Amino acid sequence: MADLQFRISDYSFTPKIIPSLVTLSLFPLFIFLGLWQLDRADEKRIIDEGVRSAIAKPALELNNFDLKTLSNEVYRPAKIKGKFDTQHQFLLDNRTHAGRPGYHVLTPFIFESDHGREAALINRGWITYKDTRENIPSIKVTENEIEILGAIKEIPRSIVLNETAQQQTDLAKTNPMLIQSVDITALNQHLSYTLLPILIELDKTEENGYIREWQPYYGSIDKHKAYATQWFSMAAILLFLYIKLNTKKH
Repeated sequence: MADLQFRISDYSFTPKIIPSLVTLSLFPLFIFLGLWQLDRADEKRIIDEGVRSAIAKPALELNNFDLKTLSNEVYRPAKIKGKFDTQHQFLLDNRTHAGRPGYHVLTPFIFESDHGREAALINRGWITYKDTRENIPSIKVTENEIEILGAIKEIPRSIVLNETAQQQTDLAKTNPMLIQSVDITALNQHLSYTLLPILIELDKTEENGYIREWQPYYGSIDKHKAYATQWFSMAAILLFLYIKLNTKKH
């Protein structure tokens, strides 16, 4: 079968079978992937707007709030009046600051709400250790009733390291207890109360905390736009090469 040929002035375009099939397969794929990245950027933009809106809201008074809807208030400031549980503290392992290894100090905070006794896990910030991982500074905290300010966050996703039953038993006897991830269900097994399914990052202005350079939400909008540009560029280059390699001047 003779190749198709299109003539425009002194040029003839004669597409070959294999290059045509490759271009017909890849060109729409590249366009699809570019459009998909733009959709992802729009999704992140909506999330980013929601986060900014939540941060700008006045602080929730958790003692007088319907805690069933708390998951809808992520990133919003919150105030709580109650007491830290000094007998049950946790060190979240593998946290870094300025390139240095350390822990996040997590302390339950018990308070009274309209529904009775409640408790929230408070991230009091980052600490490091000296020489050995077991040599950590004191993390004592006031036992008085106080009001604290923080930001509501989702439970961070972490890689869970498997531990033997003996290791888990040994850790359970320590205070603070070293943990590899924030598993609310697992932590509740060591407590006489139930933690709320959220984490509260203690505000930088509050006492009873350590280094608190909390990372803001990054929606990666620019990243998705950059990926979209790359896919569209690849589609344009593919089309250019297809036309160029199949076109001759007479």
